[in-house]
Amino acid sequence: MSRVHTSRRRAKAISSAIFFIGLAIIAFRFNWWPAILVPIGISLAVRQYLLGRYRDMTLSLVIFIGAFVTSQFNVSWEIILPIIFVISAIYILAREFLEPTNEVESEEDLNDEISEDQK
Repeated sequence: MSRVHTSRRRAKAISSAIFFIGLAIIAFRFNWWPAILVPIGISLAVRQYLLGRYRDMTLSLVIFIGAFVTSQFNVSWEIILPIIFVISAIYILAREFLEPTNEVESEEDLNDEISEDQK
């Protein structure tokens, strides 16, 4: 069972901060491509981890780090990236149609966000 570590608002703030720190590091190195894939993937994965979506976190890391490695080490894009994307698509579709979803946020999550807004 997944465990939510923080509210959505706080998870978004933490992941945004990680993204901007990653951008700062890339700006100092003057190496935008493919390095931009790393802070995008890591910040997205951290947000998903904090929200308790561990499978989504793993998928994000596989996609972004896989694309980075493919580009950085001159691995054949024509083979590796389509495989990564097809696996990702199958996972997303399977998750959508096979797992029960709860569209309504829990009352506790809403109360946490309201209390954070009031601070």
